[in-house]
Amino acid sequence: MKVTTIYRRNLTAIPKNKRFIINQGGTSSSKTYSILQLLIAICLKRKNLIISIVAETFPHLKRGAMRDFFQILVNEGLYNPALHNKSDGSYRIGTNLIEFFSGDRVEKMKGARRDILFVNEAYGLDYDIFDQLEIRTKWLVFIDFNPVAEFWVHEELLAKNKNDCEFIHSTFRDNPFLNKRIIDSIMRHKDSKYWWEVYGEGIIGQLEGAIFQKWHYGTFDEYLPYSFGLDFGFNDPDAMVKVAIDQKRKIMYWDQKIYSDNNSFGDLKTLIGQHCTRNNVITADCADARMINELKPYFNIKPVNKSKWTVSEALKLMQDYTHVITEESTDLVKEFKNYLWNDKKAGVPIDGFDHLIDAGRYRFMETVNRQHKGVSKWHG
Repeated sequence: MKVTTIYRRNLTAIPKNKRFIINQGGTSSSKTYSILQLLIAICLKRKNLIISIVAETFPHLKRGAMRDFFQILVNEGLYNPALHNKSDGSYRIGTNLIEFFSGDRVEKMKGARRDILFVNEAYGLDYDIFDQLEIRTKWLVFIDFNPVAEFWVHEELLAKNKNDCEFIHSTFRDNPFLNKRIIDSIMRHKDSKYWWEVYGEGIIGQLEGAIFQKWHYGTFDEYLPYSFGLDFGFNDPDAMVKVAIDQKRKIMYWDQKIYSDNNSFGDLKTLIGQHCTRNNVITADCADARMINELKPYFNIKPVNKSKWTVSEALKLMQDYTHVITEESTDLVKEFKNYLWNDKKAGVPIDGFDHLIDAGRYRFMETVNRQHKGVSKWHG
């Protein structure tokens, strides 16, 4: 098994008999992957353990920790489909049970007990939920997160129970197995102070000036007319969202559909075709006229009209809306949590957490422009 120094640091923390092993780090530092490797290694040596791996929502788990966990098993020749309960995502290694579940309701946390708890991407979990999980854990608690801001790990654990915590800091530099393209992508954000602090250096970012405050998870309202927004990737992902806007109640519904990079025209056409027919309206970034023209024979796609509104004007009007985001929209939620004003007075947002938001903004601009005459002159 190929391991990083982060694996070794988590391994050597276990004999110290501390309650909490806390992994704070930047993107691609191997913290999640290393903890999962370690949990598998523990199961190969121990018996009759119950290990719970928990994240904010089940889609977060499926796209992150669960995918990595099963990939590790496959890579090491340990995966046996007979041991995999696909209905609940659990897996057995010997007499040990590894279970995955979401931490979106405190009620779910009551009753069940475990030996080891791993809270993945802990920033998304409420402290009350963590507390219910932790008090029912017999042995060890692993925690990992990107430090987008101080939260209960710092305020409740590190501040009040420091002697019972092993703190492990990591960055992408701790991962020798990273693809060069990923490293290049990370380095491109070096001039974005907040992004670089959190995801580059793995230190606590100053989360001030979040653009969207009024958002929550919810079900997409299928009774409203819907359409799609598309933002083309260059060095960034191609991003497409399904959007419905209730202007009377000031609610905007979002459902992430595409978040994928390195796509050829054929790749992108196939991805769009999985979600759209010729009847669906798609509003796309006008910066790539050639791509729009190539897609026109297959989809009802048109460029956004950016001439009437500035980005700041559109965002400020969108702030008046409540934004309902499906649980499956994991990359979109990450953008909402990290989309800040770079210069609030000038109305300039930071770059790097805006691909899906931009796609939704294109649809918002076209919908409101079409239905409210004169709104383009709004200056907030």
